[in-house]
Amino acid sequence: MEKNDNLQDADGNTPEMDQRKQEAQDALENAMVEEASSRQQAAEGQETNDSDDASTEPVKVGSNKVLERLEDASTTHEDAILEEKKTVEKAADTIVEVDEDEDDNEPEDDSVKEITEKDYDSMEMPALIVELRHLMQEYPINSFRSQAEDIKKAFESADTDAKKEAQDKFKEENPPSDDAPTPQFEYKNSHATEFYDLHSLYRKQKGQFQRDKRKQQEVNLEKRREIIEGIKQLINQEENIGTTFKKFHSLQEEWKATGNIPHDAYNITWEDYRLATQNFYDYIDLSKELRDKDFERNLEFRKKIIARAIELGDEENIHKALRELQELHRMWKEDSGPVAKEERDPIWDEFSAATKVIHDKRQAYYDERDKMSVHHQLVKENIVAEIAKITTKGAKNHKEWQDRLEEINVLRELFTSTGPAPKVVNNELWNQFRARTREFNKVKNDFYKGLKKEQQDNLDAKMKLIAIAEEHQDNENFAEGLQVMKRIQAEWKQIGHVPRKDSDKIWKRFQKACNAFFEKKTAQKNEDSKEEVENFEAKMKVYDALKEMIPQDDKAIMLTEVEKHMVSWATIGRVPYSKRMIQDKFEKLLHAKLKAAGLSAVDAEMLKYQNKLASLKNGDDQDFKNERFYLKKRRNEIQDEMRQLENNLQFINAKDDKNPFLVQQRKNIAELSKELDVIKEKQKQLNILQRQMIKEEEEATAENEASNEEETSESTE
Repeated sequence: MEKNDNLQDADGNTPEMDQRKQEAQDALENAMVEEASSRQQAAEGQETNDSDDASTEPVKVGSNKVLERLEDASTTHEDAILEEKKTVEKAADTIVEVDEDEDDNEPEDDSVKEITEKDYDSMEMPALIVELRHLMQEYPINSFRSQAEDIKKAFESADTDAKKEAQDKFKEENPPSDDAPTPQFEYKNSHATEFYDLHSLYRKQKGQFQRDKRKQQEVNLEKRREIIEGIKQLINQEENIGTTFKKFHSLQEEWKATGNIPHDAYNITWEDYRLATQNFYDYIDLSKELRDKDFERNLEFRKKIIARAIELGDEENIHKALRELQELHRMWKEDSGPVAKEERDPIWDEFSAATKVIHDKRQAYYDERDKMSVHHQLVKENIVAEIAKITTKGAKNHKEWQDRLEEINVLRELFTSTGPAPKVVNNELWNQFRARTREFNKVKNDFYKGLKKEQQDNLDAKMKLIAIAEEHQDNENFAEGLQVMKRIQAEWKQIGHVPRKDSDKIWKRFQKACNAFFEKKTAQKNEDSKEEVENFEAKMKVYDALKEMIPQDDKAIMLTEVEKHMVSWATIGRVPYSKRMIQDKFEKLLHAKLKAAGLSAVDAEMLKYQNKLASLKNGDDQDFKNERFYLKKRRNEIQDEMRQLENNLQFINAKDDKNPFLVQQRKNIAELSKELDVIKEKQKQLNILQRQMIKEEEEATAENEASNEEETSESTE
């Protein structure tokens, strides 16, 4: 009979039968068959009828012949047990035991496709939900128990991490305060609700499957008990031995076709079946020919099992090969009967050799997988270390942080795409990876929190500039408004970034206010352009009139005429920028006329400067500033030059009045002194004009404010 192969039964569970008891039962069956064969061979010499006649002779239950042979057979059991035990021990050495958990969630149907091994610990919560739903839709509910448990553990770990991150963020945003009570932390995870609903459905479906399976196993158990009872009844029937043997084979086929039974009933049921089978073989001991034919049939069946086991040695899918090998061992044990004694050891050794090939292949597969898992461990450890380095390195601005984030994303993808590390470190590596990633995110978030505050400060500063721009967009004092707009535009450029959501909005608002001012200024300038052309034409008439004025002998009359033209010139406003040289031409002509009228150079210059002051009053602020700058610069130049000339005189004999160099130096100093007096007088007149303009502007502003208050009062009434 079959040896103890130490493999799982058809249910995927290993019978917990005592080893010695199992060996004794195997030996008992083989001893009985062997003894029956020996006695049959001895009886053949005494029989006068051929074997065919003997096989058709009815056998009675109460036959002394049967009882005697059963009794005689029992006397050889002890020796047969010892012999069989030696064979079992020899065979057991060649079998590699299957791990009990290796196939704990393999489907009974080998046609089910292989479940791809994945690293669930590295998946995010949405991906774990998708994975569990995929398994439930694509695979039998009993085929992925370990995967479902791994997914659940991975989800619980990810959910715990997410809750901790939420708590940390909540504490940062809601620090303890004496002024107001701290709000209560609430954690809501829509992914968790979806996952646990799905996992609950999985458990319900699995539970229903187990209940249906148990129910069917109970039906199978009852069927097998009926088969055992049927075998027992064969011994009690008086009929042709051939007919009885056919019924026995039919019951054996029914036994093979009957499905799994409850595990707790397996041992006793199997023992009952073996005992009934042993008794039947003792009963048919009278027919050697039938026994030999049965041995041959069993031998052929076992050879087919061996042939298939040899073919499985070439199967690339090692898991599929192991599942089918396990089924072959079950068939060897349960579905095949005994073989002739001389065939037992050779046929078992051949099956053991084929089995060892597959188990060696399995061991090689797991050895290679272990090597790869060690490699995966090194890769993941390096990734974790690299993330820590990137976090320590940090970044200084938004662009650098985006570069660092891209590096982290690449490492994250590499980590999740790398296969699992050894089980003893895989979870710890995943926890380290998540911890280092959280540290990076915290440092990054701290930077952006600071950046957010800076951007908010920038937003406040720009909002102030917008308020100024909107305040001056209707300012009709274009000179003043222009200076304000230029200033706030320069300040706007110096202020840094603002929050992205506000950037376009505030820029458009600021731009709108500035454009409103400049559009009004341009419109006013266009109106002024027509007036400036008219002013130029008027000034040309004054210039021509002054030019055509005939010198008079009476200097006073001539001076009066010149001053009259100067007043007319001063009352005319600005001219186009391209015609501004008319001012220089008029001043040169005026200087000539004043000189002709007999005025001193200083008096003529100051009289001419009054015309310049009138022009400055009608000009813009920049012309005024340029004039002040020019006078200051010229005054400093004259003073420096005079000091230089006076220093030079120290090296000349001052008593020698005829020294031409000395004479010229004194003359130059005198001329510079006169020009200095003129410059000082011009500065004085310029200051008087500025104070006058400021006073007029203040009076105009006060008048406007009074007018506005009066209008407001009237509208309120």
